[in-house]
Amino acid sequence: MIYEKEKRYIIPFADVPDERAEMPEISVDERRENFTEVETGFPEEMAIKEAKRCLACRRCLGCALCWAECEPEAINFEIPDEELDLEFDEVVITRGQDNAFHPFNSDLGYGNYPDVITDLQFERMLSPTGPTKGMVLSPRDGELPARLAIVQGHPEDEEDHLFSSVVLGVNESIIALNGTKDLEVTLVSPLCQSFQEKLLPAAEKITGLGILAGSPDSIERKQDEEALTLNYSENGEQKQASFDLIVILTKPKISSELVSLSKKLEQDII
Repeated sequence: MIYEKEKRYIIPFADVPDERAEMPEISVDERRENFTEVETGFPEEMAIKEAKRCLACRRCLGCALCWAECEPEAINFEIPDEELDLEFDEVVITRGQDNAFHPFNSDLGYGNYPDVITDLQFERMLSPTGPTKGMVLSPRDGELPARLAIVQGHPEDEEDHLFSSVVLGVNESIIALNGTKDLEVTLVSPLCQSFQEKLLPAAEKITGLGILAGSPDSIERKQDEEALTLNYSENGEQKQASFDLIVILTKPKISSELVSLSKKLEQDII
C-alpha cells in the first residue's frame, strides 16, 4: 500500500529491521525550576543501533525521499565514493562542548537551591536563543533579580584558571548589566596578579559591577527569607551578603578521550 505524505508518495517496507529508537528524556519533575537539558542523548549502544537502522534500507528505489526529507541537504547523489589521505602541518585539539566541570564546594548550594546556577547555565540564560531569551531571571520564581553575585567555585586554583574564570565573570556581568535594568552585580573571587595588573582598573569602572577579592565559603537561605545569603572571607574577615541569584564560576573538565588524543599526538589542548 502506497500512502501520501506532504505530496510525496511513500512506499512502506514490511521488513524494516527495527523501529525508530525513542530519545531518552528526564522526567517532568526533574525539569522543574532548572535549565537541565531535557533530552539526554542516546547511549553509545543505542546510537550505534540507530545509525545501523537508518542505513538499513538495503535497496534504493530512486525515489529521492531521503533527499527531500533532509533539511540540512546533507545528501548528494552525485558524490562518488572515494578515500582521502589528508596531511596537515599542525593539529589543533580543542576542549569540545561536553560542558563538564570539576566538582566544587558542595556548601555553595548548587543543586540545593534553584537560584544557584553555574556560569555555563548563566551563559545560556544570557543568550538571545536561550530559555529566557536573554533575560536574567531567577529560576526559583521567574522574577528579575535586583542583586546578582558571581562567585569563584575554585578559589584555591592556579593563576591561569583564576584569570580566565574572572574574565568570564566580568564579561557575563557586562552582558547582564546591559540587558537588565537596575541590576547590581558583585563578583567574589581571589584576584590573581595578572588580572590585577591588566584588567582590574578597567573592570572597576564598569557601572553596576562591584569586585571583591574574597573567597566564597557557603551559600544558604535562612528561614522565611527570599534572598540567598553568601558567606565569604575577605582580607581574613568573615562577611555576609544577600543576593537574589548566585552564579558559580566553574572549572571546565576535559574528557579522558581528549587527554588520550593529546598525549598520542603530543599536542596541547587549547
